Amino acid sequence: MDKWNEFRTAYHVAKYGTVSAASERLGVHRATIIRHIDSLEAELGGKVFFRNARGYSLTEIGEDLLRVAEATEDQFKQFIGRSGARSPGISGELVISTLDVLCETMAAGIRHYIEHNPESNVRCIVTGEIVKLEYGEAHLSIRAGAKPNDEDYVVLPLRPVESALYASKSYIQANGLPTSVESLTDHQFIGLTHGQPTGPYAWLNKHVPDVVYRFESSNLHSRVRAVLSGIGIMFMPVDLAKEMPGLVEVMPPNRAWRTKIWFVAHGATHRTAKVQSFLYSLREEGYLARKV
Repeated sequence: MDKWNEFRTAYHVAKYGTVSAASERLGVHRATIIRHIDSLEAELGGKVFFRNARGYSLTEIGEDLLRVAEATEDQFKQFIGRSGARSPGISGELVISTLDVLCETMAAGIRHYIEHNPESNVRCIVTGEIVKLEYGEAHLSIRAGAKPNDEDYVVLPLRPVESALYASKSYIQANGLPTSVESLTDHQFIGLTHGQPTGPYAWLNKHVPDVVYRFESSNLHSRVRAVLSGIGIMFMPVDLAKEMPGLVEVMPPNRAWRTKIWFVAHGATHRTAKVQSFLYSLREEGYLARKV
């Protein structure tokens, strides 16, 4: 039986309860999950799951599959443990080029990598420039915006960054809360200084004539300090804003403010242990987007 991928897919559906959860965990599209299940059931000659209005539930065959899969996973973990005891594993520095805001939003993935590779450390090159991976300037890049199209690179979609508009409580008390896009013309903002406006700021410049930027910086932390001090309104990733109780959501996330994020590695180094281990950490922490 040559159905390892299908077997793994069915196990994740059984383990996490829904096709959507398995899709998110494995980093593949829902259609791929369903196709794998159909193929596995055809191979087994029976149903692994009951389909109903609430989703997928295990049949008797499915229950048996789950027991086998759990035992197999445990054996793999034991094998990895034995293998790790025989070799030093991954060590040394993993270099990532990215923007400071992405370094912040990927913190859980970086932590996962470090926890599972105690002999390795991570160094983030914070830059808006495109680092030449083919010259070894970094092991990989996390990029925002349009999909990189260099044929020598392996490019994978990551979960987009959802942004909203935020201001401090002191700013709202002094200037009021905007009630519409049109009312944003009566307010002041905190912006970026590098390059042409993209993403949320391109939207802002288009929809708010003569937008007033009272503070601009290419450094995330200085922009955060500015918004917390009450200087103006600022776009911020929702995940980061949740960690700052002093902020008030001025306007909720807008699809037009969503930023596409890409994992980029050179074809010659994509399969190396360090890069694959970091990619695994991103997948485990839910950063990989569903593939279409």
